Amino acid sequence: MKTVRLPFTQRRISMIYLFVFLTVITVSVGAFAASVTISSSNYAGVQGVYVQDNGYYTVTNVNYAVVEAAQTATTAPLAWSSGAFGYVDALVAGDWAISFVLTIEGGLTSHTYTITVMSTSATGSSSTLYTFTFTSPSSITTGQTMTIVWDTSATTWTAPAALEVTIA
Repeated sequence: MKTVRLPFTQRRISMIYLFVFLTVITVSVGAFAASVTISSSNYAGVQGVYVQDNGYYTVTNVNYAVVEAAQTATTAPLAWSSGAFGYVDALVAGDWAISFVLTIEGGLTSHTYTITVMSTSATGSSSTLYTFTFTSPSSITTGQTMTIVWDTSATTWTAPAALEVTIA
C-alpha cells in the first residue's frame, strides 16, 4: 500500500485515505456552493427625489450640507416669498441640514399647503423626517422659487437613498 508523507509532520497517510478525504472535501464544497444563492437587489425605484402632489409644485436641487451659521426658524406657516429661504426649524452651526428648492407650477392662491418629507433608505423602508405648512401667495406666478431648509439636529448624517415630498 502506497503512502504519502504529510507536510509539516513526520506522519504518513495511505493514498486511499487521502483520496477519500479529498473527495469528501470536494463534494462538500461543491454542495455548499450549489446551495448558496446570491440575489442582488436594485432599489432604483427609491433613488432620487419624488414629489407626490397635484402638479402645482416641483422639487429640485436637494442638498445636504453642514450649517455654517445659526438661523432662527421661520414662523409657521411659512409665507411664500419668491427667492427667499424658509427655515422649518432653527439652524444650529455644525449640524447637517437638508435643503431643496420648491418651484411654483400653478396652484391655489392664498392656500395653506402641508409638505411631508420622508426619507427612504436603500432597503426601501421610509420614515417621516418632518412635516410643515406654507401659504401660497395671493397671486401665483409660475416659475417662482423658494428654498426650504431643515436642520437634522445631527452632527453626523447619512443621506437617504431618496426623499419623498408630499404636497397636499
